Amino acid sequence: MISKSSYYTFLTFFFVLITFLINKFENLITINYDLLYPLWFRTISSFTNLFSFSIGDLLYLIYPIAFIYFFRKRKLRRKKLLTIFYFIAIPYIFFYWSWGFNYSRANPELIKYTDNELIEVTEYYLNEVNNLQHSITNNKDEPVKVEDKFSELRKKTVNSLSATTNQFQIKNLTNHPIKISLFSTLLSYMGFSGYINPFTLEAHINKNIPKISYPFTMSHEVAHQYGISFENEANFFGLKNTLNSNDKVINYSGKLMALQYLLYDLRLKDNKTGLKLINKLNGGVMKNLQEKRFYNEKFKNPFEPYIKKIYDIFLKSNNQMSGIKSYNLVVNLLIHDYQSKINSSVADSS
Repeated sequence: MISKSSYYTFLTFFFVLITFLINKFENLITINYDLLYPLWFRTISSFTNLFSFSIGDLLYLIYPIAFIYFFRKRKLRRKKLLTIFYFIAIPYIFFYWSWGFNYSRANPELIKYTDNELIEVTEYYLNEVNNLQHSITNNKDEPVKVEDKFSELRKKTVNSLSATTNQFQIKNLTNHPIKISLFSTLLSYMGFSGYINPFTLEAHINKNIPKISYPFTMSHEVAHQYGISFENEANFFGLKNTLNSNDKVINYSGKLMALQYLLYDLRLKDNKTGLKLINKLNGGVMKNLQEKRFYNEKFKNPFEPYIKKIYDIFLKSNNQMSGIKSYNLVVNLLIHDYQSKINSSVADSS
């Protein structure tokens, strides 16, 4: 007769194997997971929204303590090994079935663009950011400030999701848990402005980042709650959601981030032109960018590159071949979106 311990071990190993095989041959689960994930999100978010603090961060604190407790409690070597197996296997299974299988969704092929197209779109967003900054402050040299509290920003972010999901042709979800991370300082040193907890599906914001980055970061993390796993698409979703807001400051947060990605890409390809365009920025816009740069310098540390390298490997192992550079691939989507609008305008005028 099989003991309970052997039965649970076999069952856990079986689910690990099934999860691995499904992840390896992702085309087998796409349709079914598209149906499963929204149901799971509604279920888990209805629970996590009952709490103002992060359940996911709390689990990250409790889990290693529980592991140490049970590991030390086991006397036999075999039971210690089983404890290690369970504490690795269970998160592995839960990660993919809770959120990780979203990495199996198809990522649209990126459209190539020329340097001239990049310059044109960068100039467009530069003018948009300059005009919006001046419209908000009535002073070209005054930075845009976020006066809203976190709860108000969260409400405004969620309010524009109906329009955004309609644009992306995905079903709108409700009860989005968006919370301040308990590990904000750690996230700052790791170089992350936010993250989604794949077990509780809570969107976490690093409270240390400049407040002007809050609206876009919230929208980016909410994109992950919709199962948008690819970072370039999450960035694009984040931009669109900020633009769909009725609040100019939130609009500015998204456009400023889009401009940052465009200028970064342009300076890699044509540094001279990139610097020339930067010099056209309003003084207030430059101060907002300086605020972001000061934040990055404050938390700069020798361990961050290694952490980013690990994250790069993680992304590549989960169907994002560009790794951490995937974030910057939003430039392709921005240029394609701009060209689509131009072509549509030309078609309408003719």
